[in-house]
Amino acid sequence: MGIEKDNLDSVQVARLIDLLSEGEIEGFPSAKDLSRSSALQQYYIASLKDTFFNNTPVLAANAPVNSGTTLADVRSYLNFDMDDALFESRLGTQDQNVTENIGVANQSTTAVNVKIENSASVTRQITDTDVTAVRVTVGTPALQRIEKDGDIKGEKIKYKIEIQYNSGGYQQVESEHEIRGRTPDLYQRKHLIVFSPTGAFPVDIRITRTFQSTSDKHTIIDDFFWYDFTSRVDDKTRFPNSALVALRFDAQQFPNIPDRSYRIRGVKVKIPHNATVNQTTGALTYSGTFGGTFKASKEWTTDPAFILYDLLTNTRYGLGNHVLTPEERAKDAAGNFDGATDVASNLDIYSFQAASAYCGETVTGDDDPRFSCNVSIQSSFEAYDLINQLCSVFRVMPFWQAGGLSVAQDRKTEDPNADFTYVFNQTNVTEAGFQYSGSSMKTRHTCVSVKYFDMDLRDYVYELIEDEEAIKKYGYNKTSINAFACNSRKQANRLGKWLLYTQQYETEIVSFETDLAAGITVRPGDFIKIGDPVKAGQTVCGRFTSGSTTTSLKLDRSDVDMFGTQAPSTFTMNLVLPDGTYQQQGGCTIVGNTVTPPSAFRLAPVQGAPFAIGFTGLNLSTWRVVSVGENEDTYSVTASYHDRNKYDFIEQGVEFTQRDITQLNEPPEAPSNLVVEEVLYESAGRVLQKLVVGWQASARANNYRVRYRLDNNNFVTATTANTGFEIQNSDVGTYEVEVYALSYGIQQAKESQRASTTFVAVGKTAAPSNIASLNISPVDAHTAELYWPQSVDLDVRVGGSVEIRHTPHTDANAVWGRAQDIVPAVNGSSTRKIVPLKEGTYLIRAKDSLGNYAAPAGIPSVVVDLPEPQDLELVQTYTENPTFGGTFNNMFYSAAEGGIALTADGQIDDITDFDAVTSLDFFGDLASSGEYQFASTLDLGAKYDVELLSVLQIRAFQPSDTWDERTALIDTWNDIDADDLSDTDVQLYVRSTNDDPSGSPTYGTWEPFVNNTKRGRGFQFKAVATSSNVSQNPLIEQLGVKVRVQRRTEQERNTTSGTSAKAITFPSAFYSVPSVGITAQDFDSGDFFQLSSISRTGFTVTFKNSSDTIISKVFDYQAVGHGKEIS
Repeated sequence: MGIEKDNLDSVQVARLIDLLSEGEIEGFPSAKDLSRSSALQQYYIASLKDTFFNNTPVLAANAPVNSGTTLADVRSYLNFDMDDALFESRLGTQDQNVTENIGVANQSTTAVNVKIENSASVTRQITDTDVTAVRVTVGTPALQRIEKDGDIKGEKIKYKIEIQYNSGGYQQVESEHEIRGRTPDLYQRKHLIVFSPTGAFPVDIRITRTFQSTSDKHTIIDDFFWYDFTSRVDDKTRFPNSALVALRFDAQQFPNIPDRSYRIRGVKVKIPHNATVNQTTGALTYSGTFGGTFKASKEWTTDPAFILYDLLTNTRYGLGNHVLTPEERAKDAAGNFDGATDVASNLDIYSFQAASAYCGETVTGDDDPRFSCNVSIQSSFEAYDLINQLCSVFRVMPFWQAGGLSVAQDRKTEDPNADFTYVFNQTNVTEAGFQYSGSSMKTRHTCVSVKYFDMDLRDYVYELIEDEEAIKKYGYNKTSINAFACNSRKQANRLGKWLLYTQQYETEIVSFETDLAAGITVRPGDFIKIGDPVKAGQTVCGRFTSGSTTTSLKLDRSDVDMFGTQAPSTFTMNLVLPDGTYQQQGGCTIVGNTVTPPSAFRLAPVQGAPFAIGFTGLNLSTWRVVSVGENEDTYSVTASYHDRNKYDFIEQGVEFTQRDITQLNEPPEAPSNLVVEEVLYESAGRVLQKLVVGWQASARANNYRVRYRLDNNNFVTATTANTGFEIQNSDVGTYEVEVYALSYGIQQAKESQRASTTFVAVGKTAAPSNIASLNISPVDAHTAELYWPQSVDLDVRVGGSVEIRHTPHTDANAVWGRAQDIVPAVNGSSTRKIVPLKEGTYLIRAKDSLGNYAAPAGIPSVVVDLPEPQDLELVQTYTENPTFGGTFNNMFYSAAEGGIALTADGQIDDITDFDAVTSLDFFGDLASSGEYQFASTLDLGAKYDVELLSVLQIRAFQPSDTWDERTALIDTWNDIDADDLSDTDVQLYVRSTNDDPSGSPTYGTWEPFVNNTKRGRGFQFKAVATSSNVSQNPLIEQLGVKVRVQRRTEQERNTTSGTSAKAITFPSAFYSVPSVGITAQDFDSGDFFQLSSISRTGFTVTFKNSSDTIISKVFDYQAVGHGKEIS
């Protein structure tokens, strides 16, 4: 047994009314060629191409629709089932019809429940005259056929519906209906019958069954019932002035109410009488001369100028209640302000028409108009914001002048001078002159993403425009803008280019104050010219004097004043005429202060009127007035820089051309005076080197490209805006450096000829500079302070040192190689050092962090010549030279050199060529250090405080350095006499004992000394020689020690001698016998005294009278000598 599928389902429908726009609109673009009066259904069918459910067109765009097309003809092009659907549109007229079969105010259902047999009819009558439609419900409790073998199959029912108005005869509503299929349960179908507006009541509705199957072979279940009918009273609202779409469709196609969108041609507006609408783009084109009136009827257009005009004047959805005069508003309220001559008196209709003409022009290579406005304003806006948004569509600036609203458009004119209204120079502005300001680098975007509405995708998309040259100059700085009312990719692209161009090349703002005559002439949006001698670098502007005619102009300055001796052969004269208008004329010539134009000016300029001259290489700058403000005695003008070349660049891709207002538009000159200097610098406690490249600024250069390479390696390239560049952490070698001057354009950069040089970098291997000077200041009898200016070399101050030496020489032998270190080297940043005070010459020498010394020539020195001290006695002088009879350790006496030196470790057996050996004494490597101990010990006989003075004269030499062995050019030799050898040193040491040196004394440790005060009885001395270079040998030529003791005085007062010889013992013994003086009290004539036994320890004094008799006296004594024995 087989049972067919239940394939009969009831249908639910959705009814919607979508408000599209204020009316009246043009309608649906896909139906523009179909008449709504004669082919309304076809108009609706074509409109389905512009109707979108969930962004899918209801009808495919390629569906053929003409005045005879039915929905069945295009069924294969439908993306949705529209068999039982309804689509109606209203364009928003004042008297438009109501939408049929959609809006329902109320309804009531009447039961019928009558079975209709085959060929029988059932009729019901509606008498309520408010009823506009009836929905009848028919159906079957079950529909199927049962075969004898038990199979269950489907069956069919046919019926027709007829309507009769006021017994005028029945008319079939639709074609015959059929229910076909199988259902085991109730199935109902509804039919909407819309009454004719002209039909009279009562209305009879009759349903007749036209077919019923019959068979004796199987059982048929096909009862057919009229269940009920619902009387509807439709909403009669016409929604005047509102464009709308009414929809009814099968709800089972969508799980939810679908998103709906519509492509329409929007509100009709007034357009000028001589305008024609392009039916493809909506742009306006003009023929003839505009007379200031409109066409008799409104038309659809995408022209932004008259869309703005409509918004400003419409009292229902625009600003008409604020812009129109009371009389105009009253006329508009009555619906009579739509005539050809009904022009708003508060709006400058001519400025709107001029802007409209520019909008409607097609851009070269493009079918689209320059500007079009396609927008659906679906919410309320602040009036100021909306007006500015619409103005931005076609680059206009609204402003109020002469009692009316005008618009000034940023547009190109055929005559580059036609739109200029005034010329300014230093004579018709205040003393403050012209004040310029520019935009910040951060606000100069180099990339812009423009958002616009794509009509094909029916969604917002983005157009990305990049300025590659600006990206190189400023980096990647992106911004995003919304192209209001734009649905054209090309228009969005032009908008992005316009923004980038403006931010890159129209960045300047000028402000100034001017006189009354100019202030009342210029208006926002006007184009002006400025001749600013400060900015131009040349004064070629001024005022006219008396006596000018239209063919002979008298200036307040001569040709020499303006041009010197190189006046151009011809130039352009820019001036303001007595009627306040601007005029210019090229081809003018000048002799003295008289200008002759090639043809007469319109009027002769009056005395005091401004003029400005432009010529090849120096033209006036052009500006667009942004605002004009009235002050007490002046007018303030603010203007933005205007470059008319941008229009061709934006619309035609014409390369940007440099402006020539300051003679800076030519390719930049090559940099001059290119120099390279090597400089050291400190980084993280380290001294590094860098090359500082500098050059003289080039005229017309914004940036510079620097290329350099080391020792023929690859070039490294960098760009800088400065006239200098640093190569950090440079290496030693030969650098090739090239510098190019650059001037940037939005398309490409202009580059000068190169400037180049070669520089040999020595890095830190170069010797440091000598310290500038050296001074000495005594501290006491034994010490002094050396002081000097700080080294100018960074690698001396950081990581370097300053070495201090002394030599007893004060003549030409006072050189570095003949001096010894007197104190340890100090930090290279030091400027002072306490040193032992000695006669001779002090020298200081800078040494950098790599061990390089300053040049030997110019080593600073200071000579000390000490007077012989009167309070010191030289008691011993130890001189070792010339015999040097002491003890040697790694040293020996060289008779050839005349002193003692370090020994060498060479062996005779190691010599293979005796002729090549310059000295057997110094064959081999020198010992790094050696000692010489003095031949004898100093014994003072007792313990004293003594001053020890070193006597040391040395020189360094190179034993193997001979003239024959030097192969380099003599000009490259640092020295000939070994005066520059710095790797050797000799120091004196001393140790002392308080014991008898001849016994078994205990000595202290060896201590270095130069000038020292020591205490002891016995003293031993030695010299220690060192060399850190095996080829440099220190030679001691003079060696010794001077011993001095301090002057001392012992005295006693009021001592009584007694009647015998008086012995006096000093508190401490002198080193040598002192001188003694006696002063006696109360001496009589003939009295005298005798001194005897004068020694280091004391003396005896005897007083006698004239009879040679010892007498007692009171006396004072004073002993003056040197040294004080310490017990």
